[in-house]
Amino acid sequence: MTRVIFATLFYFGTLNAMVWADDPAQVSDTAVRNAVSRSLSFLEKEGVAWMEDHRCMSCHHVPFLLWSHRSAQAQGFTVDSRKLAEWDEWTRKDSLANRNLFTLRPYDLGRPEAATLPLAVKDKLKPLIARPFQTEAGFLAELTPLLTEDEMKSHRATVLKISERPVAIFDRVGGGLESLGPLLIASQGTASVLAQPEFRDGVIDLMNQIQLADGSWTPGGQFSGMRRWTLPTANQATTMWTTLALASYDTPDPKRSASIEKALAYQRLQTPNPDNREWLAMRLLFERQFGSAEDVAKLRQQLLDARNGDGAWGWEKGVPGDALTTGLAIYVLAKVRAGDDSSVFRDARKWLLASQQSDGSWLTPARNFTNSTDPERLKVRDEIYHYWGTAWVAIGLLETLGKSGS
Repeated sequence: MTRVIFATLFYFGTLNAMVWADDPAQVSDTAVRNAVSRSLSFLEKEGVAWMEDHRCMSCHHVPFLLWSHRSAQAQGFTVDSRKLAEWDEWTRKDSLANRNLFTLRPYDLGRPEAATLPLAVKDKLKPLIARPFQTEAGFLAELTPLLTEDEMKSHRATVLKISERPVAIFDRVGGGLESLGPLLIASQGTASVLAQPEFRDGVIDLMNQIQLADGSWTPGGQFSGMRRWTLPTANQATTMWTTLALASYDTPDPKRSASIEKALAYQRLQTPNPDNREWLAMRLLFERQFGSAEDVAKLRQQLLDARNGDGAWGWEKGVPGDALTTGLAIYVLAKVRAGDDSSVFRDARKWLLASQQSDGSWLTPARNFTNSTDPERLKVRDEIYHYWGTAWVAIGLLETLGKSGS
C-alpha cells in the first residue's frame, strides 16, 4: 500500500508540473523562497528523527540537514542558530566516536609483535586496554606517564604498532567517507565547529589515509549499494566528491595537496559515463574546479541536453525526471555559471514547485536509482531517497535565487 501511495503522489506531482500555468509569479524567487522554507521544516523534523532513532549521521541525512540549512542561512533565511550549533556538535561527536585509531585490546599483548615487551611493561599497559583514542597524540599522552623514560624509548614503537587500528575505506571511519565530503563542503567558510582546524584537519587526514594507491577513493556501502551504477562509475563519483571537498579548503597542507594531485591523475585516466546524470553533473563541477573552460562548456551542454522534455533530469538516460537529480543539476549549473541558464532554471523550478508535497518535501522513487525489487527494501530506500531528494532540491533551488530572470 505504501508503494502504491508513493507512486500515486509522485505521478500527480509530476502531472501537476506538466500542466502548471505559465505564470512568472509561480516560479519567481519569492515562490522559490516559500517552497524552500516549507522544505526546511520537513528536513529538520526528519533529520533530527534520524539522529535520535539511528544514532548515526549517514550520508543521506545529517550532512544534508546541515548543508540545506547552512545554504538557507547564507541566502538570508531565518535559521535557528542554536539548533544548528547543536546539530553541528552532535555531528562532530558522532564523527569522533567513529574515529578510534588506537585501541589496545587484551589479546594484542599476546601477539607475536608484542614478544619483545617485558612482562613488567605489559602489566603497566593494562590501564589502556579497551580505551579508544582518536589520535596518536592522545594515545601517547596517556601512555607516557605509565612507562619510564627508558621504557618509552625502547618500546614506544611496538606499543603503537599493536594498538593501532588500520583504517579501511569500508569502515564507517569518522562517520563514513560519503558523509565527510558534504560536511567539509557545507561547513567551509562558516563558524561551525566542523570548519575548525581541530575537526577539519582530522577529516582531511582520514581522507589521506584511506585514499587508494591509484589516487581514487572507493565508496562505502551506502553510495555503492544504493545506486544502479558500475563500480568504476561509483569510484569516479566518490573520488570527484572527495577531491572537491579537499579543494574547498586552501590551508597549506602538503598531504592534502598530494591527495588532490593523485586524484586528478586517476580521474584523467577514467572512461566517461555521461549517460549517468549524477556522474555528468559531478564531472561538470569537477572540471569547473580543476579543468579547462573548453571541457566545462562541453560538459555543460551535455547536461543541458540530458534534460527531459518537462525540464527535469532523470538519474540516468531513459529514466523519468526525479527531484534528487534535478536539484543536483541546477545546483551544479548555478555554481558553474558558464552561460545563461535562466530559462533552464525557470523550467526546473516549474517542475519542482508543482511537484512539492503538502509537507514541503519532494518524493524521489528509489526504483529510479536502485536495482532492488524487494518491496521491503524499496520501502526503506524510498524513505531515504525522499529525504535525500528533498535536501538536494532545497540546495539546488537556493543556488538559483537571483539567476532565473524572474
